[in-house]
Amino acid sequence: MTVRSVIAEVLDQRHQKVLMLEKVHTGLAELEMQLESLSQMAEEVREEASEIPKNIVTLTSKIAMPLAGIREEVTELNAAIVSLTKRFSKETINIGVAGKARQGKSTLLQQISGLTTKEIPTSDELPCTGAKSKIYHSEEAPYAKIEFYAKEEFLKEILHAYYDKLNLSKPFTLKRFADLLPVLEESRADDRNLDKAIYEKLKFIHEAFPSFSELLSKAPKTLGLDEIIDYVTQSDGRTRYLAVKTANIYTKFPNHDVTGLCLVDLPGLEAAQGHEKKLVSSLEYEVDSVIFVKSPDVLGTDWEQADYNVFDLVDNAVREVELANRLFIVLNEKNDGSNKKQVQLLKNQPPETYSKPRILTANCSDAGEVENKVFSVVLKHIEKNLESTDRQYVKALADKVDQIVKILTQLFTPTLDSFNTGNADLSRERRYRTLSEKFLKDLTRGLEKLVLEVQNELNMSEEFKQKVEEICESARQSAPIPSTEELGEQYLEYSGWKGVVGEELNYLRAYLTEFLATQLDEYLQTKINEALQQVLERVFPKALQNMLSQEVGTQAEPRILIKAFQSLLDQSEHANIYKTFNYIRQFNFSYHSHFHYRVREEMGLLNTYSSESVDDIVPNDATRDNFMEKAEEIARGLDSHYQQTIYQLRKKFSEKMQTDPANALLALVEEIKDRLVRAKGIKDEWKSFLDPIREQLWAEELRQLNKEIYLRKQWRNALDDALRCAKLVQEEFPK
Repeated sequence: MTVRSVIAEVLDQRHQKVLMLEKVHTGLAELEMQLESLSQMAEEVREEASEIPKNIVTLTSKIAMPLAGIREEVTELNAAIVSLTKRFSKETINIGVAGKARQGKSTLLQQISGLTTKEIPTSDELPCTGAKSKIYHSEEAPYAKIEFYAKEEFLKEILHAYYDKLNLSKPFTLKRFADLLPVLEESRADDRNLDKAIYEKLKFIHEAFPSFSELLSKAPKTLGLDEIIDYVTQSDGRTRYLAVKTANIYTKFPNHDVTGLCLVDLPGLEAAQGHEKKLVSSLEYEVDSVIFVKSPDVLGTDWEQADYNVFDLVDNAVREVELANRLFIVLNEKNDGSNKKQVQLLKNQPPETYSKPRILTANCSDAGEVENKVFSVVLKHIEKNLESTDRQYVKALADKVDQIVKILTQLFTPTLDSFNTGNADLSRERRYRTLSEKFLKDLTRGLEKLVLEVQNELNMSEEFKQKVEEICESARQSAPIPSTEELGEQYLEYSGWKGVVGEELNYLRAYLTEFLATQLDEYLQTKINEALQQVLERVFPKALQNMLSQEVGTQAEPRILIKAFQSLLDQSEHANIYKTFNYIRQFNFSYHSHFHYRVREEMGLLNTYSSESVDDIVPNDATRDNFMEKAEEIARGLDSHYQQTIYQLRKKFSEKMQTDPANALLALVEEIKDRLVRAKGIKDEWKSFLDPIREQLWAEELRQLNKEIYLRKQWRNALDDALRCAKLVQEEFPK
């Protein structure tokens, strides 16, 4: 197979795995959240340990201890999945070329790509922005596409890196950056000279900012190759390169058809750049292999700390793949061969790394040597190993998932049964049965006691008698007898006393019956409400009263409370209870139902059905001539009949009717008691009613058990969900 076909096949296989990797990423993100939730749940248990069963506190603490470490592993794994997804989503195989300035990196890129110093400058100038060039093999006419930094991106990724290194207060807008650059304080720190170098780079960007700022956030610009130099170098005072994020160059490589291949000029490696993060991100997901160029010094050389820093960056970016499969070290021989001895010395004494990368030697200025000793070697390695390296990478991540699943299974599975709610459910059910049985016992005892209380209420009749006395006395004192003047006027209107007296008797009779009805009804209703209130207090425990009060208010009268209670009942399932409370709500003991007809029996002296009362009041010697004199006598006669009627009523109430209210209330209470606690099947109805509202009725009594059951279910579900999520992620990976 050709290099081109190998690249195409690898890219196709990668693209097929992207959807799988995205699902894995989503699953791991969900697992992260679930593990975080478990940690928070454990913390909540710890804070409320005094109110939670000790065995649950112990179990959750045991689970929580290793969670932080597991969550960290999942987070790191997911970051690797994200990097791999980005890598596999690319449309090219990328070879990164790295190295410090003046080591031959740009020269090597020129020889491989066929470009010149016009497109890839080879100066000793240090790139300040960390901008990189990407060189793509293309069979079409050469061109370049320049991508610029977005304003926010330039501010946060480029400028803030300098400010962070220098411990300067960061600007939060480009305008603020352009206005004033803070002064670098004198320092005695060991790296103060490095800080000075970094500050000078920042100062240069600040001074040049007006000349390139208009390019920030601009759309990509397509150029001919002869225009690239204006955007990639700072020679001759150019500053546009500072706004350039990437220079994408499309050209035909001279020696191979490597369609699908891209050379990436990685950001500079000097510490003064402040762009290590950008380099790391490139290594993590952008480049598949790295060529590191080093030109040994003729005066003597060794593997430097900066070299090992690069090796570590490459190694740490993808720990799942051996460094030897990703890194090529190119020792650059000078044209005059002056450092050949040093090159051979370093080759014979390779860097002390865990995995041994291949060391290649070549004169990077010689196109033939670069082709034969470097590029062909790298291409052959890609042909032979890239596909297997991808498999190795995916398998390494899959193995990590397997390990996480194994750890979670070992940690969670033994405790799942411990969070079973069976025993707690039984305890709660026993507690509920005890509470419901107590409810029925209290209801029965309460109503039986109420019956006894009403039976023994000896002063009820006396109280009623006293009330009647008060009402009659009030009626007596408020007798609506007209004045003599008013009677005289009426005499003239009726042309005689009989018509006047008859009319006034009617008025007195109507007034008295209405007065008695109003006063007695008010009293009787008060007594009934008091009785109903006592009934409700026996029937409804405080918790149920509180429930109803939330619906209708705390001051609601009994019938409104009863109606609210009935709304909680199912008319078919709780038929007897519902009907009983209908009976209670509709119970009526009023003046008109019990006393009105009896009062009417005593209205004889005020009746006008016969002329007897009228004749008794009208004097026999009354004439037209003495009507004013007789008016006073008429008034006394009317008052006498009225007072005698009240006397008869007092007598009748005291003799025959004073026990009626007490008897009626006793009958009401006995009826309620029989219907609510003695009727057949009534206990089953009460239990059916209590069951669905048990949590509201006995919230405090069941709180501890409910909390335990809730915690057990919560933890069991959370552990199940986390384990299931981890196993789903495991299933996504191809085996």
